[in-house]
Amino acid sequence: MPMKPSRLRSVITGIYTDKSLGLYLQEIGKIPTTTREEEQELAKRIQQGDQEALHRLIEGNLKFVVKVAQAYQGCGLSLIDSINEGNLGLIEAAKRFDPSKKVKFISYAVWWIRQAILRALSEQSRTIRLPLKQGGLLAKLGKVYSELIQEKEGKEPTPKEIAERMGISEQEVRAILELSKKPLSLDVPTLEDEQVTLMNLIANKTLAPDEVIIKHALVEELRELLDELDPREATILRLRYGIDGGNPMTLEEIGKRLHLSRERVRQLEKRAKERLKKRANAKSLGDYLS
Repeated sequence: MPMKPSRLRSVITGIYTDKSLGLYLQEIGKIPTTTREEEQELAKRIQQGDQEALHRLIEGNLKFVVKVAQAYQGCGLSLIDSINEGNLGLIEAAKRFDPSKKVKFISYAVWWIRQAILRALSEQSRTIRLPLKQGGLLAKLGKVYSELIQEKEGKEPTPKEIAERMGISEQEVRAILELSKKPLSLDVPTLEDEQVTLMNLIANKTLAPDEVIIKHALVEELRELLDELDPREATILRLRYGIDGGNPMTLEEIGKRLHLSRERVRQLEKRAKERLKKRANAKSLGDYLS
């Protein structure tokens, strides 16, 4: 049963505290999530000014905000504060969502949710000064992180991998991140082919353009679909289009890496793309791969 507008306003404006987190989770746990078909219909009604539809789209995705907020625990905000900030991002996403873009609402909304949390973390960290030693280690950590993410072709390194490269313990890496009050992902490019980072967006007090967010969402959905393909076919598409952050490769380059002929790579790429286009959101993903 949909939450009353007055109750929904209470939920998303941060009246909950750490002590009442359990009550909040219990309350939103009773709300059914929105289906993709429902999201499309609600979004169309929202564009026409339907506030009831806006409330339903928001409440149907409150549980997802909790999942996103949990990823930022230990970065400077309590879990409930991160949830409250993320809810504000969810509201913005619900108001802006364009159903004609053929992307899942939550794939679109996650960037608004994360940005709202990151902005709050940025504000929180401005008053914190790191001791000289930790500040130096943080700078070194950032350099190592950049090196590893390039070596791993865009995949985010784990604290353990960073610790091994720096010659310190994993616990020390986590302690440095805790002191910095910023998650590493602040300095990861927002798109593989864009020179824009989340930290840049926060520092400039600007919001990412919808087209950037939509492209993010399409890439994420594409990655999910790739997991359903044959591993070799998925690898070919990842390399061909630089999906995991590397530079796009030619058929010849992929063939050399996988010990296949150029023609065989072309055939596998074609077959993989055809399989992708038969799955959900085929039109949008087909455009992306064309």
